This record gives sequence, C-alpha cells and structure tokens, in this order.
Amino acid sequence: MEALKYKVITSKNQYKEYCNVLEQLVFSGLKDRNTKDEIALLTLLIEKWDATHYPLTEIDPVQLLHALMK
Repeated sequence: MEALKYKVITSKNQYKEYCNVLEQLVFSGLKDRNTKDEIALLTLLIEKWDATHYPLTEIDPVQLLHALMK
C-alpha cells in the first residue's frame, strides 16, 4: 500500500512545511488536475490548522496586526 503524501497537520513544523509546498505549487504555473487537487488538499489542511490554532475573533485591528507580526 502506498503511503499518504499528506496527512492531517499535527505540528508547527509540519504546518510550515505544507505552507512552503503550497507556495511552490501555486507559483509553479502548473495547471494539471493533479496539481490543482494537491493545492486544494493542502489549502484545506492549512485552513483547518489555522482555524484551530489561530482563531480570528472580534479583535481590535491594531491587536490583530500585532498578533500577525509575531
């Protein structure tokens, strides 16, 4: 059985790695179906991590910018 290429994100290092891979894929210029599916999957996994670990609640815009700069 073939190992999964991507798994649910469980660490900050894995999160950063997936973000880097996603950035490379988006800017690669490839338009084939597999690349589009890979981009969609990575986006979903990253958004799930973000929603869990960086929830955006009603926050003062200055506080939000400060938090994003950290």
